[in-house]
Order: sequence, then structure tokens, then C-alpha cells
Amino acid sequence: MLTALSTNTPEPNCFRIRVSLNGNLIDGPDVITLRTKQNESAVALERGCFRVPPALLAEKALDVFFTLPGNKIYLTAIATGFFMDSWDIDLEDKKFTRRSGLPRHARSREACQVVFHGGEPERGLLQTSCRTPAS
Repeated sequence: MLTALSTNTPEPNCFRIRVSLNGNLIDGPDVITLRTKQNESAVALERGCFRVPPALLAEKALDVFFTLPGNKIYLTAIATGFFMDSWDIDLEDKKFTRRSGLPRHARSREACQVVFHGGEPERGLLQTSCRTPAS
């Protein structure tokens, strides 16, 4: 897993996303969509980070949707406390490491491993069915 350049995001309500595919850094999203049960909000990348509207931070959790070349990513129920620091998202076409915790029945090409930087220890999650091919 790649580490973030800086674990501290200097601006409030701002977080960064770095994405790697098969261990190689790729261009991250330019726009993300943050969803609640009631609404959704598109947030554009500004000066290297995504600014979360303060009203959305009052929610318990948000869904995050974005597209990358060849992929659609949909992360569900991300606690709003993680929207203050950098994220690393690791995608694999063939196989995650054994330590990733990916269930045996899950397909690597449909999973997303996320590390949230900020705080000690760093936190991570592995979501299955979060990655689909972009049409």
C-alpha cells in the first residue's frame, strides 16, 4: 500500500485521495459525488483536495462515488470523521495480498482497499463490490 505524501490536510473540511492500480499510482478523480439518504453533492478537486460542505459533515456517514479511467468507484457508509485527512485507495485487477483480509469468495477486481491517514493508528477498510467497469 502506498503512503500519503502528507498525513495532515492543511485546510478544514478538506481531504485528498490517492489511487493506485496494481501497485502503480494513477490519476485520481477530479470530481466526487457525496451522497446521503436525502441528497447528493458533487465536489470538485480544488488545489489538490476535496472540500466537504459543512452540512454534509453533520451526517454520520456518507457514500462516495467517482469515476476513474475504466472504473466506477462507489464506497459506502464512510464515517464523516475520515473526510479531514488523506486517503489511499488501492485497486487490484488480479490479487490483493493475503494480509488484505479479502474474503476468498470476493473478486479482487471488484474490491477497494482504503487507508485513512490521520491519527494513530491509521485506519483501513476493504469493501467488496465497490468497483465496476466504466462503460
